[in-house]
Amino acid sequence: MKLLVILENHFFEDIEGNIWCRRIINYEFLKRYLDVFDEVVVCGRTDKLDKVEEDLLRVNGEKVKFVALPEFVGIKGLIINLSKVKKIIGKAVDNVDCVLYRAPTHLSLFTYKSVLRKNKVLALEFMMAANKMIEGKNIINKLLNFYIDCKAKKMCLKADCVSYVTERVLQQKYPCKAMKNNVDKYCYTTSYSTIDLKEINYYNQNWNVNNRPNVFEIVHTGYMDSYRKGQDILINAVAEVINRGYKIKLKLIGDGKKRNEFEKLTKDLKIEENVEFLGLINNEVEILNILRNSHLFVFPTLSEGLPRVIIEAMSQGLPCISSPVDGIVELLDDEFLIEERNYLKYADKIIELINNWPRMIEVGKQNFNRAQKYSSKYLNEKRKKFYSKIMEIAKERCCN
Repeated sequence: MKLLVILENHFFEDIEGNIWCRRIINYEFLKRYLDVFDEVVVCGRTDKLDKVEEDLLRVNGEKVKFVALPEFVGIKGLIINLSKVKKIIGKAVDNVDCVLYRAPTHLSLFTYKSVLRKNKVLALEFMMAANKMIEGKNIINKLLNFYIDCKAKKMCLKADCVSYVTERVLQQKYPCKAMKNNVDKYCYTTSYSTIDLKEINYYNQNWNVNNRPNVFEIVHTGYMDSYRKGQDILINAVAEVINRGYKIKLKLIGDGKKRNEFEKLTKDLKIEENVEFLGLINNEVEILNILRNSHLFVFPTLSEGLPRVIIEAMSQGLPCISSPVDGIVELLDDEFLIEERNYLKYADKIIELINNWPRMIEVGKQNFNRAQKYSSKYLNEKRKKFYSKIMEIAKERCCN
């Protein structure tokens, strides 16, 4: 059985025909689908590459092939290329047994009907809410987000199989066919995170209650393509904490077009000596090592599904502060959720924890224990069952 996986990521093809990606998606990631399917075909936007850079991730490999879409940026670029994109996807769908989108993305929302018309099994790994996919608070962006959100709800109801990263939050906002008709054997739903934490990756902090740090190290992980991950909020909060006389250091993992702007902000606030930009890090072990050598994870995000970065921080025994959006409310207690993306409120919460070292130790241990449910051993079973159900439905549909 062949599975077509359609992704929003940007890919690159080198002169030898190999496919590369800058973030998350690599051959090891795609092998999870090969636990069930005989072959995986990946479809995504692709640009040509003259030279392979060290930080790129290899995508193609044994039993993993690739179908290239035109390279474009944003919803406007998709609309311009939509006819060509639909044609390529339609042809790819003809040669597989079932199709899976990692959704919601602009690509999934505007092309999933091509799968339905071919009567192939449509599956979704539903990652986040769709009501803030376009940044900005002007009336046009609000209307576009409302339209996109409605399309995402319709897509979930049309899909045969949907897996959510949350246990309840996204399910309530975006119910699927299997939730509406639980007697239909040709549809199925479950939940699991996409994170891949092995037992060896967990680290239980052994902080001494009588050995309070002289300098508290705060860490944040997120792409810097926009303001969505809240780096600007956190930088301002850190400046406020420093101005109130506390010794802290901020480590920012990630990269993107806004990085120069964030670096300038640290200089304008005169805290550049307290902030370290670590750049994009694709090595998971390296990221976990940075986390475990920190004291607090702060993530003032605008929109998420169930952020793996918070789960990773929890798995290293860190207290976490974030915003009460989407699945984050399933991870953290209310006292660590800041209602508004207000840097002063984040500063207040950071100081509150710094002033209570025993409480930080207690919360870190609680988070470590909660993170156990996201271990690979547990999640791989749920993923495999989901993929097996997709294949089972595809086989039954072929027989009928």
